[in-house]
Amino acid sequence: MPVKLYEIAKAAGVSISTVSRVLNHDTLKPASKTTEEKVMQIATDLGYFAGHTVTPATQKSTGERRNLACLLASASDTFNDAFFSKIMVGIQEEALCLNYLVSHTLSGVDTNIESICTQIRAANSDGVILMGRVRKDVMDAVKSITPNIVYAGLNRPDAGIDEVICDAYSAISESVDYLLSLGHRKIGFIGSIPSESSDVLNEHRFAAFSDTMQKHGLPVYAEYCKNITLSTEQAYHATAELVETGTLPEAFCCANDNVAIGVISALTERGIRVPNDISVIGIDNIEPARFMYPRLTSFEMQNEELGRFAVKILNDRILGKHDIPISLRLPCTLIVRDSCRVRTMDSNA
Repeated sequence: MPVKLYEIAKAAGVSISTVSRVLNHDTLKPASKTTEEKVMQIATDLGYFAGHTVTPATQKSTGERRNLACLLASASDTFNDAFFSKIMVGIQEEALCLNYLVSHTLSGVDTNIESICTQIRAANSDGVILMGRVRKDVMDAVKSITPNIVYAGLNRPDAGIDEVICDAYSAISESVDYLLSLGHRKIGFIGSIPSESSDVLNEHRFAAFSDTMQKHGLPVYAEYCKNITLSTEQAYHATAELVETGTLPEAFCCANDNVAIGVISALTERGIRVPNDISVIGIDNIEPARFMYPRLTSFEMQNEELGRFAVKILNDRILGKHDIPISLRLPCTLIVRDSCRVRTMDSNA
């Protein structure tokens, strides 16, 4: 199997982005000479170059390299999040294979859209990979810079740009179907609930939850739903509030795994058993989901493949091989573990 960037990074004791900069011979943010030599030696020893068509020698002789910028648009998300960091692994590896330099990784957490656009222009970026929840003004600003844009993530922005999607709408809908198949009827939702005035283009998870409940002729209980920023901490406090008021459903459908972890923690600390008393399901299938107690039922959302295909489609557009918006949908897969169970009459006993 091909050697992965994270394997080189682990062996060298540096970040994946540092490995990428070294292997791309990044002159904008160069690593130290010592780090560069260490990374190149480890990459060679692990057989990295044997599995790639781009070698150190050919990299230096191919002339000026095209630049890509990655923008995490939401101010509430960071690249430290397990979901986005895995997308970045796919982006970095495919970019290297196609001889691109990921010159900028920008986040709405750090700066405003005007500053972000200034940095993208200054870097002469050939294309932009968008991630996270995107406001209309952010989308318009990026589209004013370049036509070479691809979105990689879970919620379609449907903004006339290329998209690589592992559809969160489908995952949430299937989550509700699964909970219903276990006998649950009073189901709560913890996640982002956009208002009617929201200018975010791509947050469809609560809509999926509501639509699926209504499809089955079931009400959406407002008292079981909490609108939060998608973080473990906010999910914890939101669930604690529900426990304190005595307002609890039979199951929680969570917008992602970080939210589900916060929900389970709050319930467990207050003596409410998962799944004996309440079932909990998430999406993302991040690594902690496999090892926590109870192990979390979740959805595999193809994070690294989202990154790889985003670079491939963006490269295709940059080279002029297509000019209509492309939408590629990757499959999501239910991973059944221990946090959900069939509801019985004594489930809350």
